Order: sequence, then C-alpha cells, then structure tokens
Amino acid sequence: MKADRKRLKVEKSDLVNQMQQLYSTLESREEQLREFIRNYDQHRKESEDAVKVLAKEKDLLEREKWDLRRQTKEATETAVCLRSQIDLKENRIKELEAELTMAKQSLATLTKDVPKRHSLAMPMEPVVNGSQEWVMNPDLPLTAAIRQSQQTLYHSHTADRPAVVRISPGHSRQPSVISDASVPDGDRSSTPSDINSPRHRTHSLCNSMEDLEDQKRKKKKEKMTLGSLSRVFTRSKQRKSMDPGLFDDTDSLTQSLSDGEEQERHQQSVELTRTSCMSQWRAGTVQAWIELVLGMPMYSRACADNVKSGKVLLGLTDDDLEHGLGISNPLHRRKLRLAVEDHRRAEGEHGSGLSKASDLDHHWVCSSWLCDVGLPQYSQVFLTHLIDGRVLNSLNRRDLERHLNIGDLSHQTSLLLGIQLLQMLGFDKEALQARRSKCEQLSRDPIVWTCQRVMKWVRDIDLKEFAENLQGKGIHGAVLVLDPSFDPEAMSKALCIPTNRHMLHRHLYEEMKALTAPHRSSFEPGSASSSPVIMNRFADERKSMRRSAKSPLRLRASSHSAERARGLQQTSPGSCGSSPREGRAQAGARGRGSPMHTYTTVEVTNV
Repeated sequence: MKADRKRLKVEKSDLVNQMQQLYSTLESREEQLREFIRNYDQHRKESEDAVKVLAKEKDLLEREKWDLRRQTKEATETAVCLRSQIDLKENRIKELEAELTMAKQSLATLTKDVPKRHSLAMPMEPVVNGSQEWVMNPDLPLTAAIRQSQQTLYHSHTADRPAVVRISPGHSRQPSVISDASVPDGDRSSTPSDINSPRHRTHSLCNSMEDLEDQKRKKKKEKMTLGSLSRVFTRSKQRKSMDPGLFDDTDSLTQSLSDGEEQERHQQSVELTRTSCMSQWRAGTVQAWIELVLGMPMYSRACADNVKSGKVLLGLTDDDLEHGLGISNPLHRRKLRLAVEDHRRAEGEHGSGLSKASDLDHHWVCSSWLCDVGLPQYSQVFLTHLIDGRVLNSLNRRDLERHLNIGDLSHQTSLLLGIQLLQMLGFDKEALQARRSKCEQLSRDPIVWTCQRVMKWVRDIDLKEFAENLQGKGIHGAVLVLDPSFDPEAMSKALCIPTNRHMLHRHLYEEMKALTAPHRSSFEPGSASSSPVIMNRFADERKSMRRSAKSPLRLRASSHSAERARGLQQTSPGSCGSSPREGRAQAGARGRGSPMHTYTTVEVTNV
C-alpha cells in the first residue's frame, strides 16, 4: 500500500508539472495570436488606405481621360471646319479659273472679228512695236473698262486691217494706240505728211463713224459677237463680281485681306450681334453670326448670297430656309429659327435680352453635358445635328427617336430629365456648376449630380465593384430624384448586382432611401420648392409667337390643350415644356407627381 501511495504521488506531481507546462504553452500561443491579429489589422488598414488612394487616382485619371477626349473632339471639329473652308476656297478658285479661261477665249474670238482699218494717228498717241496697246482703266469696273476699250477699238480701227489687242500686264494709264507700221506700202492711200494733216484726220474720222454705224446695223441683225463678252461677266445675278486681278498676268494688282484682319473683322461683327438688334444687322454681320455664333459655316455662303440684312433674316419662313439657304436638316432649321425667335423676343417690348440657353453652344452640349448625364456615346449624333441650348430646350421624345435615332426608352428618359434640370435652373450653367461643386465631397443635393458623382456615391457605400457598370447608361442625379419609377430595383439592375445577393440589395435600398426620399418629397406637385419661372417663360413665348405672323413656331395641342395647361400650372408649376406628352397607359403607370406625366410640347413646324 505504501508503495502504491508513493507511486500515485509521483504520478500526481508529474501530471501537475505537465499541466503547468501546458498552461505556459497556451499562454505563449495566445500571445502570438494576439500579435498576429494586431499585425493583420494594421496591414488591413494600410491596404484600405492604399485602395482609397488608388481610387482617387483612378477618378483623377478618368477626368483627365474625358478632358483629353473632349479636347480631341474639339480639335477634330476645328480640323473638319478648316478643311471645309479650304474646300470651299478651292472650289471658288476653280470657278474663277474657268471664268478666266472663258473670258480669254471670248477675247480671242473678239479680236479675230475686228475689221481691218487704218488707225487714227491722234496727237500725243505713241506707237509701241507696231501693235496696238489695249489699256484698261483701273478706276472703272472690269466690265465697264472692257466696254470702253472696245469702243475705243472700234472708233480707231479701219475695215481693211486687223489690230493686235492685248491686255497690258501693268494696266498702264496710256491711251489706246493703233500702229500703221504693219500696213503694206501698196495699201497706203497718202503720204505720212498727208495722214498727219488735219484734213485727212477729219476725213478718216468721218469714214470711221460711217463704217461703225453700218457695223452696228449689221450686228443688230446677226446677234453681234461683242455681246458674248458681256454675257461672260453677267452670267448670273447671284455670282459675285470677278476680281480684276484675274486678268493681270502678274497677279499683283489686288491683295486679299490678311488672316489677322479677316479674323478681326469677324470678331467685330460677332460683337455687333451681341450689342445691337437683329433688325439693324447688315449682310456681313448676318454672315458672321451664322458662321461663328451659331457654328454653321456650311450655310454662310448661301446666306451671304440671299440674306442681305437682319430684317430679311427675321422675315424668313421655313420654306425659305430649306430652299433659299439649302438647310435640309430639320434640326438645323430649328436651331436657326429658335435663334431668330430669341433675338426677336429680345428686341421686343420688354427687351429682356437673350435667354440663358443661348450661352450653351453645341460644343458644350456634345462634350460636357452628354458626359454629365452619362450618355457620351451620342456625342457624334448631337454634333452632327448641332444641338445647342435652344434646340435642347425644344427636344421631346419624338425628336429623340426620329431625328437622333435614340430608341432606348431609358436613355430618352435620362436625356429629358437632364433637360428638365437645366430648365429648372434657367439654363444657367454657372449656377449648375456651383451647386455641383458644393456637393462634390458631401452626399447632399443629389438632383444636380453627374453620372460620375453617382458612381462615386456607389463606391462610397461599399459597392465599388459594381460602380463601373453605370458607364453609358444615363444614370444621373435628376433620374434619381425626378423619376419615381427609378427605384432601388432599377438601380440594382443598372449596377448588375446578382439577384441572389440579398444583403447587397437590402443595403442599396436603405442607402437610396436615405439619399432620395427627402429630395423627392420636395419635388412633389404643388410643393413650395417648385418654381413657375419655366411656365411663365413659355407663356411669354406663346404670346410672342402669336404676335409674329411669319414665325414658324407653333404649339401643337389638342382641343383641350388650354385646360391641360391650366391644370399643369396648378399641379406642377416646376415642370417644363420640352419633354413629350406620354400616352394614357404610360401616364397611368407613372405617379401623378412624375415630371413625365405633366409635360407639354413645343415643336417647330413649317409655315
């Protein structure tokens, strides 16, 4: 028994020692685990900071990329415009060369038909190398100078002898001279002293006048060839007068304006369009306005030929624009018509000045605005149709589908809501940019957010792996706030979030509700935040269009359009007149407060 007790005590002590060793080992392992967790947390924080830095750099690179694309597009447009101007100048040069060739041929034909005659040796008329020098007076127009020289030619030539006619390279001011040096001796009827005598000069002059009268009577019966030369230079009423320098062999008599002077003249004309009424414009000002302000240089030549003043421009109809100026594109006609109507309203009774939409040219719409609404893929289409702020204000769903070939309903809605946002701000892009800059780092005022800002918000709510899916889908702040049908489910579809990830859908629902719910309530019909500025502006446009009998702007409305307009002012004074009216089925599907439900239409129609 004693031996067993001793053995048990020994075993007990061994077990106690083993337990103590085990406890010490566990404590060391726990300490190592705590150290590992601390290191892991530190590395994770560093990784998150690095990811945030990379995300910021990526955003910066994205902005730089879009800026480079915008600059590239602007450079391409400038190159295309310069190329078109070069082509026009080359075509003009070819036309003038063809006219010059025809004129030379007519002159050659005319010189062959001149009858032979002894010359009248008038005092102070020198003889040059036995040939007659046909001199043009540079103080007279080209056609008048040629006719004067022709009359001198007929008065000084005889019926027996041809004369050599040429245009002086220097356009000398010496009188026309006919030489007798090439006349054979047998053809002379008197001596040189007799020819120089006053009696012979008087007799020769009488004979020349009689022969000239006979020739005129014959020419009237036979359609004299002299008239062909005049027809060369007066072939068309619309053709510009030919440059006398074309008939100069040295091409050094007339010099065109330098590029700097031409640019300065155009700049002065542009400044004149901003400070004077359209009814006071002259032809050069109208041409500069069409070419530089509206950005439509392809129609400047037709405008220069047909529109000679601002009053003529104010009186043009759509038929005149299409056939007189050759504007076949309906949106180009609408752009010109809306600009003219804007100037007409600016110089009307109130004299309120041009609308803010006139400050938004087609370059800003195509390069900046379309990128902000998230639809840069339509930039080329908008650029082709020269969509500026005024045309943008008049677009509806039918225009987007028919003229711009935008068939996607979500893209149409995105564009129309972007236009509505501009209308709510009165097309003041400075105010829009100021509001956007204030909420660049804060999640507030989402109605003015661009597509890039919405993508940044998606990254901020821990959905950065889906943010890039919003590219080219037209998701911007106005869609989030003004479209009641755009709910979290539609947002998850746009982000391409898998349907089986319910936690992400729930998270997105909570974030969108917190972001858009307060702002959507402020834009409900009849709310105090809605502004009647837009409806009042369109009412003024309707009045001005009724006063202008030649204006092609018409409001297409059904028999109950007046009732709908009054109801629109009572229910949603902040809605705008650029989006189309929806069908009853679609309007019923949308909420009563939806901007899509309360739109009216302003369209451009033919007179």
